[in-house]
Amino acid sequence: MKQMKDTLLTMLTPMLWGSTYIIASVLIPIQRPVFVALMRAFPIGLIMILWYRKLPKGIWILKSLILGSFNIGIFFLFLFIAAYRLPGGIASIIGSVQPVFVILFSLIFLKEKPALRSYAAIIMMVAGVALLLLKQQMTIDIWGVTAALCGAVVMSLGVVLTKYWGKPEGISQMVFTSWQLFFGSLILIPAVLIMEGSIPVLTPVNIAGLAILGVVNTGLAYYLWFRGIEILSPVRVSLLSPVNPLTAFLLGYVVLGQSISFIQIVGVGVIITSIFVSQRKTA
Repeated sequence: MKQMKDTLLTMLTPMLWGSTYIIASVLIPIQRPVFVALMRAFPIGLIMILWYRKLPKGIWILKSLILGSFNIGIFFLFLFIAAYRLPGGIASIIGSVQPVFVILFSLIFLKEKPALRSYAAIIMMVAGVALLLLKQQMTIDIWGVTAALCGAVVMSLGVVLTKYWGKPEGISQMVFTSWQLFFGSLILIPAVLIMEGSIPVLTPVNIAGLAILGVVNTGLAYYLWFRGIEILSPVRVSLLSPVNPLTAFLLGYVVLGQSISFIQIVGVGVIITSIFVSQRKTA
């Protein structure tokens, strides 16, 4: 029962992340991916650092910078480049290949051999995502696709290293999350100045969108994500990632009025089944 509760709490993270694409396109349509990436992570990270007043010491300064870069900074950079270049949440669908890379990195760093159900879940996941892509009227942007794939690789490495290194003894999960948000977002400051120059003028709607991304989709979501990695295995956590494109797809249908075919409904069912298979306990 407790494991089911932990799984469901962790599943909230990809659900929240699945709404990121709708929020970015509807509330923050400013075509400034690096700035949006910075504003999603830096303010909430700074607030949490000032609230808890605990900073990493010794080797954990370097580890926090590395983990924050993979899980937050570099990942957010690729994520928003893909989100602004690919329509209809397609970025999240391409990024759902993450479990494949997590399995590879888990084998390298954790010496963790995946169960057969993990392979079965991945096959089902890929099939379900392929069905969702059918009849999508979209223009394939090679840079957007590349950014989405790079984001999946970077995030996968961050997930596995988070489990591999753990967290310092006596440090709460919220403090650990604040370190990664703050240090990971620092690399985005020079990136904004170099790649985009001046700070854009924001409307109240833009600011509201950034606030939602920062507090809910980042602060809360990453707390639940890192908590899940600590309690569950990285592979099991990553196999919840199809909830991300599933949420993005359903929000596109509900919010943007996008059409849905019977084949795509089958794809939704296959993805849900793959999640059940991936989380099923071995006798």
